[in-house]
Amino acid sequence: MGPDAARRSFHCASPLTKLALVLAVAAMLPLWPAPVLLAGLAAALAGGFLLGIGRILLARVGALMVPTGIALAIVQGMLVPRGAPARLGALAYYPEGMAHAALVFLRLSLILAAGLVFVMTTRPGDLARALDAAGLPPTVSYLLTAPLSMIEAIAEEIRQVRDSLHLRGLRGRGIRGRLRHLGAMTTPLVRNLITDAPMRAELLDMRGFRALPRRSLLDPPVESRAEVRLRRGLVGLALVQFGMLLL
Repeated sequence: MGPDAARRSFHCASPLTKLALVLAVAAMLPLWPAPVLLAGLAAALAGGFLLGIGRILLARVGALMVPTGIALAIVQGMLVPRGAPARLGALAYYPEGMAHAALVFLRLSLILAAGLVFVMTTRPGDLARALDAAGLPPTVSYLLTAPLSMIEAIAEEIRQVRDSLHLRGLRGRGIRGRLRHLGAMTTPLVRNLITDAPMRAELLDMRGFRALPRRSLLDPPVESRAEVRLRRGLVGLALVQFGMLLL
């Protein structure tokens, strides 16, 4: 299978299969040492480039994890006593604490990368159809799909609030200015989201959202036997890893 075929296969795969993959990755985190987690992170980032989302994936993981890594190194490696201390010039640090910080950093980076791959390759509508076909109640399906479907709406709200602040001459320059600008954006954004919530609830009630315990689909997703077996294998792998933690 070539790169283009693999990209199309993953994008067209069932969201439940991708969720099973994320579950298997999550089960790895407390079980495996740092080298295995590093290999998993490298595989997730390489998979992102194979799927055509590598640059965005790497930028988002870096934007979230670089500050987190610095904070972990300072807190776990310098402030919290862990093992025998060592010195690096004028700085004192704990090598054992640094190793623990690196392990936590890899765990967070791996689950973040896997989650972003799932979000960036899965449409909320496809996830809702897959959950409905699996027999989940509409309330559970909506609970899982609503955050994904609201990402674009929230992003549009943020752009509108930011543009309105720029038209009024409010631009964040420097750390203090950026913090003031962030505070000015947060209040109208939260107010708009709270205002939209009752409207969304009324629309769901008008459509008979809770009329039936399960919904029937006119076009249920079609899965191959190979994909079903793969999903079962991923779930089984996750269960085996969780079981190993209990031994």
